[in-house]
Amino acid sequence: MAENKIYLALGEEAVRGVKETAAVGFIPLSSPAIPKTEFEEKPRKEFRGEAAALGDTAVDRLGRKWGAKLDMPFFTEAGGGAKGIVGTLLKHFFGKVTSAQNGVTGQYRHMLYPVVDPFSASCLGAKAITLNLNINEGPVMKNWPFVGGRVKSLAFEQDAGGHLKMSAEMFGQYRDAVTAEIGSPVFASENLRCDYNNLKVYTGVITRTGTAPDYTDFAFGSATQLKPDKLSVKIENSMEDVVRLSGLDYPDKTRMGQFKVSLEITIDWEDPASGFSSVDEFSAWVAAASSTNFCLHWDTGTQAGTGDNHGLYIDLPIMQRLGGEPDYKLEKDPMITLKYEGLFDATTAKYLVGIMLKNTATAV
Repeated sequence: MAENKIYLALGEEAVRGVKETAAVGFIPLSSPAIPKTEFEEKPRKEFRGEAAALGDTAVDRLGRKWGAKLDMPFFTEAGGGAKGIVGTLLKHFFGKVTSAQNGVTGQYRHMLYPVVDPFSASCLGAKAITLNLNINEGPVMKNWPFVGGRVKSLAFEQDAGGHLKMSAEMFGQYRDAVTAEIGSPVFASENLRCDYNNLKVYTGVITRTGTAPDYTDFAFGSATQLKPDKLSVKIENSMEDVVRLSGLDYPDKTRMGQFKVSLEITIDWEDPASGFSSVDEFSAWVAAASSTNFCLHWDTGTQAGTGDNHGLYIDLPIMQRLGGEPDYKLEKDPMITLKYEGLFDATTAKYLVGIMLKNTATAV
């Protein structure tokens, strides 16, 4: 078999467009994820004495940019020196993170949520992400550094019997000069992977510790647990990269849009005497415009500090019901895929969606 090697190392740029190839974290990929480089090329349309009917005589390259979709199994940390780079990727989507160490249990918590201006001095500022794709060119490994990276969407997909998969849609400025590979990739331990059997899904009373929106923990003692077959969460920020009259031939300005979040849950079509009822959810949607809430918690079971574990929380405080029809088949029990769309909780949680990451990284 011919050489077929790829690995990803992410680095956080102090200044957008200045690659970071030293302080990196290694993340495994579920697919090759080779970024697509796009060039703005236009045939030259000028009268220069040629016979126009014979065809164009030249093409001018006027701009460049790249886009990528990273599909990865979700680990609470990355391998390598920048083990907090998983959280960094989330931070560059939301724009804001509050990190602190629990003085009692010792683990670090990183609370992320949308902000109005992700690129303000108190948030991301001038930072961006370098996507270092190390790839073989024949038998020789090289590093292709794609600089100026932004994260425009995140998707989390969980099926019964599988690993949690996160997809990050990114775009950026250009591929910098190819260099020798970064080398010596190391990846997170398997016990830091989030799997289906680590997940519990709650609705109802979610106890948030701390001052909104910078929470320090979540508790579910009074919540109702539901047990779906699969679920997916998609979060978008509607970012757009633009080329301006700034003396550059690549995007130098990212403009924000509106944050959005959606949730789909495939679950049994049933109405139990207690607990979560998909029939009640469907009936509530039919009756009137209405909402509920959810919180997803992956607990790896691996301690990040005394008595507390590596984990991931996705808090969805107000989810507008969008319905979903029950699916009947002759050969099996009926199911239903319930759909929801998030609303901004301006009074209690004070965010549209909040994500907390617990690990041993001091910062992300």
